[in-house]
Amino acid sequence: SDRRKGLSGMSSGGKTDLHHMIKGILWGVLIGVAVTVLLLLIFALAMTAASLPLAAADWLSAAAFCMVALAGGFTASTIVKEKGLLTGLLCGIVLMAITFLIGTIFSKIDTSLFLLVKAAGSILFGMLGGILGVNRKHRRIKY
Repeated sequence: SDRRKGLSGMSSGGKTDLHHMIKGILWGVLIGVAVTVLLLLIFALAMTAASLPLAAADWLSAAAFCMVALAGGFTASTIVKEKGLLTGLLCGIVLMAITFLIGTIFSKIDTSLFLLVKAAGSILFGMLGGILGVNRKHRRIKY
């Protein structure tokens, strides 16, 4: 059968098209934002309770950044069900861009090497989440 290919380069009858991938990435970003709020709240409480120095905030935010990208990439690729590496990469990039934009709006522009570490962590953990989400085994419910 002769199927036409859409803008995404995938067959129009295929399950993974551009619209479906964008939907998955948007859901991944939404989950990532929710995880961000939760983790930053937990880390702020932990810093206060343990009386950690302010320098610990950079490392905790980097850890949160990586976990957020992992959760976002995992969610996105679970929805898309294909191309986990690409889906996770795109989700990590979008989350990194959102975080960078919010950081530059509400704070001074951070052009340090630590920003590159956070960006690399976001991209790598987003891709890892994408791979894990695609390769997740689906359980069958037995009645």
